[in-house]
Order: sequence, then C-alpha cells, then structure tokens
Amino acid sequence: MPKVERTSTGEPYTAAMAAALGFVLRAGDVVALSGPLGAGKTLFARAVAEALGVPRGAISSPTFVVVNQYAPALAPDRPARLIHVDAYRLRGTDELDALGWDRLMGPVGAPDAAMLVEWPERIESALPPERARVTLEPAAATQRLIRIELPDSWTRRKGVRELLEREPATCPASRQPVPPNAPAYPFASPRLRDADLFCWLTGDYRASRPLEGESREQ
Repeated sequence: MPKVERTSTGEPYTAAMAAALGFVLRAGDVVALSGPLGAGKTLFARAVAEALGVPRGAISSPTFVVVNQYAPALAPDRPARLIHVDAYRLRGTDELDALGWDRLMGPVGAPDAAMLVEWPERIESALPPERARVTLEPAAATQRLIRIELPDSWTRRKGVRELLEREPATCPASRQPVPPNAPAYPFASPRLRDADLFCWLTGDYRASRPLEGESREQ
C-alpha cells in the first residue's frame, strides 16, 4: 500500500495536500479520514471537494446531518457525486439503515461517487476494504502530521506519483500554496507559469532581493 507522511505547517499546506488527493479521486473511491477533534478533518474534506469542482460556498460540515452530497463540476473520469459522511454522532453501523446507506454504498463503493468518511472507525465494518486512509494528528500549535495510504490499485493513476514524492510548493508568482500534483507545479496555474517564463525571456524579470553572491554596491 503506497504511503506518504508530511508535516503540515498550517492550513494552506494541509489544504494543498487534500487538493492533491482530490485530483486523483475516481468514482467508487472511498477515503477514510481519521484524527482527533480539531485535527483538521473537515478542512481536509472541504479542500478535497473544492479540488473536485464543488463551489466553496456549497460545502458545509455534515456533523449534525451525518451525510452531505455534492455534485462536482463534471469532467472525464471524475465522480458525478461527492458523498461526505461524518460518523461522529453514530454509535455503530446499526444506525446506517436510517440514512439510506444501502442506496449510498454498494458492495465496493458508490458506483458514481467518491466518498469521504470522517470518524470511519465508528462504522468500520460498513466500509469497503479497499479504501484510502488519511490520518491527521496535531504536532504543534499550527502543525499537523498527515499520513496518506492509498490502495495499490491507485498507483498507475495520473498524479499519484507526484502526490507521493513531492511536497506542496509556494507559487513563485502568486505566493499561493500549490498541490504537489498540480499541472503547472510549482506555479498555481499555467497562466502564471507562462507569465513568469515571458518575464525571463524578455529580460523583464525583477528579483525581490539581490541574487546570492551579487554585490550590493554597483
């Protein structure tokens, strides 16, 4: 099972790792999202949803309703639905029938949807054995230890290798966090990458500080 472990320095870093996972999700996938209260599970889930094309304003915590469903912006090979489950208030799998679990989850996952499950240990036996596992643990005031384990069957997917081997970057042009498998990495978008290249080619690039070894006295 491919694994990666990163130390997040803050919410932007955590969100960038979550977006990287969102980029590789496909219909039928299930992600078990574990960690104590306040570890950032809902932040992670929201960033995954945004990466799938769900508008930020549409995303809310399902703590009290248990299940939320979203319709991401459709694209080839992407889930038609995103199901977000928060099992914190459940006492076991017996309570899933009232939620229509049999309609949400087939034998190996929802066939047209990706599913994120917070507090998965409370409904462990109802989840398919082949699933991604994400664990968030507080490491300091603003730091989080992020562990991601992926099923072996995901290894050939586009973007998985970069997710496992790279860290999120800070875009040189916009200073925004960039997921490790973003198409224009380490830039936030192809437009910013092309603009940066144009500045270098035209000699219009301006460094924000003297280059290393350059004399400050001319």
